[in-house]
Amino acid sequence: MKKSTQIILYSVLGLLIVSIISSVALSGYRETRIESIKNPAPTATVDEDIVSLENMVVTILNGTQREGIATRLGARLETFGVFVTKVDNYKRRNLETSELLYRPDAIEAATKLAQISGILKLTPYPAFEANEFATIIIGYDLPEPGPEPVNSAPTESSE
Repeated sequence: MKKSTQIILYSVLGLLIVSIISSVALSGYRETRIESIKNPAPTATVDEDIVSLENMVVTILNGTQREGIATRLGARLETFGVFVTKVDNYKRRNLETSELLYRPDAIEAATKLAQISGILKLTPYPAFEANEFATIIIGYDLPEPGPEPVNSAPTESSE
């Protein structure tokens, strides 16, 4: 057999092996992904009546003409440990009322997130990806996010 034929044969065999390994790995990934979508675990935790917002995955959409408000709200939420994955404009830009769409299995965490964000309208939304928690859609009713955390305790100074 010619050397060039052997090279082609080994290349085809190598590609076949890589294809089989990739197929098996992808099959396992798909099963895990489907299971995580069917039975999502909340990323926010409720422990002894204390709601933790750390590592909560949130998207923020600006439904107003106010430039940068979604970015400022995202920066504020990040001070509480919220992981803001996306800041963008909403498809409509004249919303009067802000809304927090959240995973129905974590109402306590959604309520805490709404308090910190200044949002009054909460809507359960079951179609989130496995690692997502909430989407905030900003309307004109949302006040300008301040730099200080809402529930921070004042520090006592000793004189």
